[in-house]
Order: sequence, then structure tokens, then C-alpha cells
Amino acid sequence: YNEYKSYLSMSDKKPRDLEAIALFQEFDRNKDGRLSYEDLRQGFVKSRIDISPDVLTDLLIRFDKDNDGALDFSEMLSVLAVLNEQNQAESQISEMFILMDSNGNKRISRSELKRAMELYCDKKLSSSELDNIMKEVDADKDGYISFQEFYKCIHLFKQ
Repeated sequence: YNEYKSYLSMSDKKPRDLEAIALFQEFDRNKDGRLSYEDLRQGFVKSRIDISPDVLTDLLIRFDKDNDGALDFSEMLSVLAVLNEQNQAESQISEMFILMDSNGNKRISRSELKRAMELYCDKKLSSSELDNIMKEVDADKDGYISFQEFYKCIHLFKQ
């Protein structure tokens, strides 16, 4: 809590710092300088940030460095950094999907996949390679790659 108060008194804060302070203050319902699970849950709901209870529990466990069952300001800064990083990654994936979905129907066809691989990856896929990719990625077997299927596929490559 003292760390939080000393951070508030610093004069060289940047706009992003001010946003983090404002968010922390908004989440900290009882103004004790600590964010409980319920503070976080209600804060994210109020801020229209969709986080599942499991993810929220994981964030609390992962970033509660002093194991007091709550996040102090510096721990919350770490959470915000991770959420920001995830948001940027999701935006990039969304942009890739939009580029590949040339007709804008919110799904990638076999021909759009072939075109995208040629344009953006400089890779000409054979018919059997395209079939294999579609078979692997098109989970609902409707002949198209939805954003959810694309998103899951991209995350396989990250691991």
C-alpha cells in the first residue's frame, strides 16, 4: 500500500501510468490498496473486459507475488502488461484473418487460403496440401475456416 501511495505522489507520470492508477483506484472498492478476487471480477465487469472466472483466478494466483490473496498496485501493473500483450496479439491475429478473408464473409475458404499462402507466405500449396490444412483446421467440417478455428490454429504454432 505504501508503494502505491509513493507511486501516486511521483510527478513524472506518463498518460499510461495515469490510466493504470485510475483503473486500480476504480477496481479498489474499499480503498485498501489491494485488489481481491471480487474487486477484480467486479472491476473487469464494470470496465466491460470479458475475463472468465478461471482466467481471473489464474491471474490472481500467478501475479500475487506476496501470496496475500490480493494484488497490490505493482502486481496489478504486471497483470495489465500481460493483458495488453494478449490484446495486441489477438488484434494481429484478427488483422491476419481479415487479410485472408478477401470477400469479407467472416470465414476463409479453400481458395482464399491458397491465395493468402501465395501472396503473404510466397508458398504455392498443392491440392493435397490444401486438403490437409483444411482437414486439420476446419474443426466443424463446413468447408471454411472460422475465426475461432483460425485463432486456435495460430496458437498451435506459438507453442
